[in-house]
Amino acid sequence: MPSPLTIAIGDYTVDLARELLIDARGAAIPLRPRAWLVLKLLAGRSGCLVSKDELLREVWADAAVTEDSLVQAIGDIRRALGKLGRTAVRTVPRRGYMLVAAEGGTGSGIQRSPTETSTIRLGDLLRNEALRRFVGRDAELNHLRSAISTAPSRTPLFFIHGPGGIGKTTLLERLRAEATTDGIGFVMVDAAGVLPRPDAVIAAVMNAFELDGVTCGLEALASSRLASARNVLVIDSFEHLEPASGWVRDTLLPSLPSQMSVVLAGRQPPDSRWTAHPLWGAAMHLTSLNSLSRAESARLLTAHDVDEGSQAAILDLCHGHPLALVMFAAEARRSDRVPQGLGPDLVRELTRRCVAQAPTPLHRAALEACAQALTTTIPLLADVVDAANAAMLFEWLAAQNYVKTSPHGLQLHELVRVAIDEEARWRDPRAWRALQHAINQHLIRRLREGRDISRTVVELQFLGRHSPLMQRYFDYSTLGSVTVGPATEADASGIARLRDAGLPPAERVLFEHWRGQSVARTLAARHRDGQVCGVTVVLRLDQLVDRSVAVDPVVNAVWQVLGDVLRDPANISLMSRFTIPEGERRGPNPAMNALQMCHSMLWATEPNLRFYVVASVHPNHFAPLLEGTGFRRMPGCDVVVDGLPIGCFMHDWQIEPWAEWRERAIDMPPS
Repeated sequence: MPSPLTIAIGDYTVDLARELLIDARGAAIPLRPRAWLVLKLLAGRSGCLVSKDELLREVWADAAVTEDSLVQAIGDIRRALGKLGRTAVRTVPRRGYMLVAAEGGTGSGIQRSPTETSTIRLGDLLRNEALRRFVGRDAELNHLRSAISTAPSRTPLFFIHGPGGIGKTTLLERLRAEATTDGIGFVMVDAAGVLPRPDAVIAAVMNAFELDGVTCGLEALASSRLASARNVLVIDSFEHLEPASGWVRDTLLPSLPSQMSVVLAGRQPPDSRWTAHPLWGAAMHLTSLNSLSRAESARLLTAHDVDEGSQAAILDLCHGHPLALVMFAAEARRSDRVPQGLGPDLVRELTRRCVAQAPTPLHRAALEACAQALTTTIPLLADVVDAANAAMLFEWLAAQNYVKTSPHGLQLHELVRVAIDEEARWRDPRAWRALQHAINQHLIRRLREGRDISRTVVELQFLGRHSPLMQRYFDYSTLGSVTVGPATEADASGIARLRDAGLPPAERVLFEHWRGQSVARTLAARHRDGQVCGVTVVLRLDQLVDRSVAVDPVVNAVWQVLGDVLRDPANISLMSRFTIPEGERRGPNPAMNALQMCHSMLWATEPNLRFYVVASVHPNHFAPLLEGTGFRRMPGCDVVVDGLPIGCFMHDWQIEPWAEWRERAIDMPPS
């Protein structure tokens, strides 16, 4: 299908995007600048009269000329078009000129529904193939079918909205097929190729309905031919007509024949000027498109010839985003393998579709901050983007369809987040890293101010998600799904269950030995339903007594290494002696991750903290994580209890304070 910004004139093409007149061989035909501007104006209003006064005013605004200059420019255009020149550029005596594009051209980005012909057209074949691959959207289709019913609907206006690539145009093509089958007139105008002016919109709609006439106006749209038949007018990419949306709402739509239904499709939902409008408020049906379910996504991949055994990885990456699913399927067919991540082409396409509406570099910067941070707030935007405009940027982000609101702030659709973040990192790694550090500093300040400490620790953990080392041990998709807090009596049975399942007999005895002492803090991890899924016991090393220490070979080994340093009354030293999640702790585990972040919170918030010791079962497995983040393995502290290997790792927070450690940790190389 030609571009919405190209106009076909026989074998010639007016390319408005590149500002060229192109012949049948694809070669550019030279035109003088003023002649091109005249052709551009006529092409933008193809099929409509453009007055001499308007042409002179628009093209020669900087010069005083007579009509002879316009006549010469028209002559240049006709000569460039050869035999088509006289019929394509028509003179309306004493009034102006009109460009008549060849039948089958796209007009102003217009798509016509199929009509009965003696041959099957390529477009019809492609549409049939696309319909074969259509899945889901049953509820949305049911709502829209009243727009194409044979009887006029009580709801003459339908509004479909959703983020770029979510499937609005695909849904409209399905609706077109059903309308054509029922004999309903169905025309589509792509607003991306229409200037947001009343005259251009009228011209585009007239071309869509194939209305001929020298005068282009609203009266032509109320003609008897349209009034006597059932028709549906679809304006896709409606966001491009935003400057003229008030005129569309108040003038164009009320002027249409009563037999006509209108479907507007855009990225943003209609605002209160539509929903509270005295005419349209009760006569409009809204349809919001969101991601496909996992089952629907799998059906879409099957329809695109991706075998069932290869689908899981694609489903995990795409989060139900139809455009991404189709692009991954195409890549899988092309390379005969399943892509393992978002490649440059997919990132560019998703970024273009989802953020093309960012009106200024400041808005783009806000989007990139939203992509890096787990949740975005006004204080974060004030700290890392622009303090004066933070509230405005927050409101703009909240209005985007690919942004959802959570109790903690704003969050991007996960696939959009990945696309924007990856594109920003590839485009300017230094600026991307600077933004990461700015967000890190914002979160550190929030932590020190004591604001929502547990949530801030989750946000800090998320910020390091690009590190291959952290990806090995953390399941970032489940961050925040498990919370940790002081254990209560109600947790006793859950803790006992974890103890018995996760510890050998000798360790169970030591677990109970320490839990009963005042030097121990017992913290429980809980799912959202309150079910206990993990437990950790943290000891105050500097308050231990010899008698208790001697009972535990692990604590005793640490005590021997640190010795008198622990007795400094000005400092506190802690040891996480037991960390027991439900399930296998050596793989990414939501409960294990929550307990690890609980320890991180202590490193950041415990006053006067000197040493923090981590007692780790299977120490060789966790050594890369602990040593990679600055914890030193303590010599002489490896022990085996009932066949379970335990090792200890220690960090001195006086030598490297937490804020400095955090800045170094954030600089771990990204994947």
